[in-house]
Parts: sequence; C-alpha cells; structure tokens
Amino acid sequence: MKRFLAAICACMTLLSFSKAEAVEQDAIQILLEAEATARHVIGSKQYKELDEAFKNAVGVVIIPRLLKGGFILGAEYGNAVLLAKRQDGTWSYPAFYTIGGGSVGFQIGLKDSQMILVIRTHVGMEAILQDQFKAGAEAGVVVGMFGGSVEGAATTAMGADIVAFSLDRGLFGGGAIEGSVFAKRDDFNQTLYGQPVTPRQIVLENMVSDPAADNLRSTLSALEMQ
Repeated sequence: MKRFLAAICACMTLLSFSKAEAVEQDAIQILLEAEATARHVIGSKQYKELDEAFKNAVGVVIIPRLLKGGFILGAEYGNAVLLAKRQDGTWSYPAFYTIGGGSVGFQIGLKDSQMILVIRTHVGMEAILQDQFKAGAEAGVVVGMFGGSVEGAATTAMGADIVAFSLDRGLFGGGAIEGSVFAKRDDFNQTLYGQPVTPRQIVLENMVSDPAADNLRSTLSALEMQ
C-alpha cells in the first residue's frame, strides 16, 4: 500500500512539473512573439503618430495576435504583455495578460491583428493594472485607435490615455478593442518569475526579473532610439 501511494505521489509530482514546464515554454513563446510584434508594428513606420507616442510613453501593452471573428455574434482573444518605462528610461520586466471579449451587432469575417497599446498617462497605466480592466468602459480613461476598421478615430486619438496601433490581416466588419477585457495571467507571471507576483509588483515596483525577457526590453529601448 505504501509503495502504491508513493507511486501515485511520484506521478503527481511528474505531472505537476510537466505542466509548469509547459506553462513556462508558453510564456517564453509569448515573449518572443511580443518582441517580433514590437519590431513589426513600431518598426513599420506606418503611423507617424506612433513614433511620437512611443517615445513619450508611460508604458506599452503588446498583443502579438488578437484573433477576432464571428457572424452577428463576435468574439476576440489574445495574449498580451505589459511593460512600464522606468524613470531612468529603461523598460520594466513584462507582466502577462489575456485580452478577450464579445459583441453583438452587424459583423462578419475573421481578423488577425498585431497590436501595440501605447499608455500615455499614469491614469492609463493605473487602469490597465486594475483587475479586469475593460477598454472603453472605465470612467475617466480614454482609449483611442489607429488602424484596422476604425474610421475617424485618428483625429482625436492622440488626446487619449491609451492609444492602440494595429496591423491587420483579414477583414472584419466591427470595431477595434472597444469592450475588450484585460485580465492578468497569474499562471504565466508566477511560473516565469518563480513566485506569486502581481503586475504592479512586476512593472512598477521592479520586484522580479528574468533573463528570458531581456531581449524584449532591449528591443523596445532600441526602437525608441530610432
């Protein structure tokens, strides 16, 4: 009986280790995709407004793939990372988030977007750090949009607390990130940094670090100098 229980415990330990390893690999893959997205979107020079906004940013949210699709009923999902710019000009280590939401109305198609959200104010940063931040629904937080199917937003977006810039593949008859919910990924954050940690502790209090994110941080610094 003791041997049987010991075998069960050993199997559970192996399964737990395997799951943690898989989560860590997923987190690292998101970091690699986030770096590629930063190079692609910021480096594309498609939006002259992006250069100015990025160089004066308080922080950024990078969404490597925001998948959106539907017929009448729409849905979207993506992984994201949040980084803050420190007082010395360097970038913090990233906190992991997911973005998701649904909508009702006339919409049809499928769209795959790479997106950069430039956080321009401390009000915008505090909003993202809230648990379950909902874009376009938080009082006192203005979210602007460039790209995609949004029309006319560019004329007022630069006065927003958070400005989203996207490069899209595919067609979708619906609007941007309005109503999207940002939720922290505790599993990714804990696995990458080896301890339970909040997004605030990661990006503002600088309590943790991991070399897996150093390339992303240095890429943002390099893009800022261009």
